[in-house]
Amino acid sequence: MDCWSVLGAPQDADEREIKRSYARQLKRVRPDADAEAFQRLREAYERALQLARWRTTEAVGEVQQPAADNLRQWSDLVELAPSPLPSHEPMPVLAPVLRSLQYGLDADNLPQRWRQAQEQDCTEPFLKHLLAICCDAPGRHLALIEWAVANLDWLTPWQRPSMTALQEGVLVQGLLQQYRRVLEELLVAGRERPFLERLGGYCAQPWLQIFDHRQSWQGEVLELLHQQSWQAPVFEGVCQLFGWDEKRGVTPEPDWMWRALAERYQQEAFYQKLEADAANNADTTPQAAAARLFLTPPSRRHQVALARHFESEHWQACLELSHTLASRFPALVERLPHHDLLFWRSLVPRLLSVDNWIRCSLGSGLALGLYFMPKPGYSPELALMLGLVCSAMLGVLGILLLSNWQQLIGHLLLPDLWLTERLVPKRLNPRCYWLILRHGVPQLVMLALFGFWLGLLGMLGYLGFTLIGWLHSGRIGQANPRFHARHPWLGALHWNHFSPWQPVYLLLMVVLVRACQVHGLGFPLTRLIPG
Repeated sequence: MDCWSVLGAPQDADEREIKRSYARQLKRVRPDADAEAFQRLREAYERALQLARWRTTEAVGEVQQPAADNLRQWSDLVELAPSPLPSHEPMPVLAPVLRSLQYGLDADNLPQRWRQAQEQDCTEPFLKHLLAICCDAPGRHLALIEWAVANLDWLTPWQRPSMTALQEGVLVQGLLQQYRRVLEELLVAGRERPFLERLGGYCAQPWLQIFDHRQSWQGEVLELLHQQSWQAPVFEGVCQLFGWDEKRGVTPEPDWMWRALAERYQQEAFYQKLEADAANNADTTPQAAAARLFLTPPSRRHQVALARHFESEHWQACLELSHTLASRFPALVERLPHHDLLFWRSLVPRLLSVDNWIRCSLGSGLALGLYFMPKPGYSPELALMLGLVCSAMLGVLGILLLSNWQQLIGHLLLPDLWLTERLVPKRLNPRCYWLILRHGVPQLVMLALFGFWLGLLGMLGYLGFTLIGWLHSGRIGQANPRFHARHPWLGALHWNHFSPWQPVYLLLMVVLVRACQVHGLGFPLTRLIPG
């Protein structure tokens, strides 16, 4: 496939049409998506430019030649042909001197040879020879080209000697590729300050102030930044050197590559701020504490130590940071020690829920009522009333005990997490919210109380009711926040907090316990102590 087919341009296209076709193709072919296709497009673009410039040069020569032949024919017709000028023999010293100046020309002897050419009055042929060898193999004579650019104003309006568009394109492309290789080596090595200094030196050269040359140079730097990794200050420095500013509408082409770099810059700037906040131990703000927690190595000991004194605003900062990373900068997740952005939820203290304790108190009252019913002298109404009074007293005592338990278990969070991760299946506890010691010990106490009051059926009733509520996510309707705010105690007992299977199971167990008590089926069904 030739270069014109790759570019999608006609074979007689000029330089402007070729550049427009190249810009159109860049919107479809991206180096990050298909590197080989992008390389073929780039080579086709350079080849097409060379052919267009060569065609322009040939066309100029063809136009001039017929004019000279036509003038000679008219001069012959009117017998005004100029008489031949007398031939002059060349100076015998010029050819040997010029050959000596041209032989073995390299970057080391070029300044001296140039001075000698000026002294011998043969600067024009010497410069033409210099231009010829530079255009013939620009890769081998980059040092010669750089010297000529610096000392002879090459690639500027004041260049000597004059050169064709093809020659100028060859020299420009060779220099730009050399500059890019130097900058790429610095960027890969992580030498950001030398990179910006060298880039600033290149941009200050007179030949890169020419509009076309500067546009080509900006394209090379843009591609380099798109292909390599860098820190946010590098992008800021490049934008400052080239004057790129999206607010003022000054952005390079192609636009999709600029957009991708701008997004990468925002990502890098955010990550650097995150690192700075994490490294500044003197900063006690919730955002800095969240940054330290997210960038801490995945060690439970360090995580627990950092989160030990977190308050509600610190956990809110963790939630906001997780949301920002997931929605705006998902690529940064791979660079974090924790790929799970919600890892911190396992460290959040599970405070005492008043609603859950109200339900436990009511369940305890029902269990105590059933416990007192078979006792002699207790009617069912008196037994239930006595059970509710005793459960209220147990509820107050339980709140005091659980408050102290929460403070005590906070110092054992590390072994609690270790046990939970190894004993509880991940599918049942995906965010590690329920902990073995923090929640398991109070549940075992409640289970023991129900067993003491109602035997194995009491334990089975409490355990089954709890497991149904935990495993079955369906609920009877939706909670009413206004009603719950006005009547917190009644709101905690509202039927929409329970699974539809829980009241059915509870009724079944109450009937079963009462039937066993009536028929005298005691140990071990309704009591654990025989007799």
